[in-house]
Amino acid sequence: MDLNEQAAVAEDLVAGSRKIFFFFGGIAGAIGVPPYEFYRAAKILDHNKVFIRDLDQAWYQRGVRGIGTDPQAVGEYLRQKIRDTGASEVCFVGNSMGGFAALLFCAMLRVGSAIAFAPQTFISEDKRRLHKDRRWSAQISSLHASRAATDIDDLAPWIAQSYREMPAKVYVPASNVLDEAHANELSAFPCMEIHRHPFAGHDLV
Repeated sequence: MDLNEQAAVAEDLVAGSRKIFFFFGGIAGAIGVPPYEFYRAAKILDHNKVFIRDLDQAWYQRGVRGIGTDPQAVGEYLRQKIRDTGASEVCFVGNSMGGFAALLFCAMLRVGSAIAFAPQTFISEDKRRLHKDRRWSAQISSLHASRAATDIDDLAPWIAQSYREMPAKVYVPASNVLDEAHANELSAFPCMEIHRHPFAGHDLV
């Protein structure tokens, strides 16, 4: 599969496979371009793979370029991709901001399971202030400045309403106070496994 460095979506579809993996990219690194996260690692999977990144760095609240301008449009794209491939097993995977997306869209579609590494579980002003989470303040301030009725900025109530029994594995650096606080938001859900690792940095993945 040749990657288009300008595109927000890359697909690697495998005829006959009944599994599909959606990989969501996280926040941009020092080079300023959000990556196609897990692209190299996913090569071992001989199944349908779709790599998605948020070029607007808005926690997928402004949609994905080429798909739509809100989370619901992205959800419909994912739903159609599942139909098109005939997949009966679905997994949503993401790291950090991508982990937020993996949990969000798994709950939205009410199908499959999620794997999230050091995910944010809220981006609301109130909870960020409560937990003194000042990370990515420029991107999140820009998002808050253009609020939309479709915004989903707190995952715990969203999951409780949409897919309370959602199976998920959440991997978190136990020595990172902020990542731990985000993971704790999910502790009440019966089918979520939170795996804490003796690591301090946010880049657990």
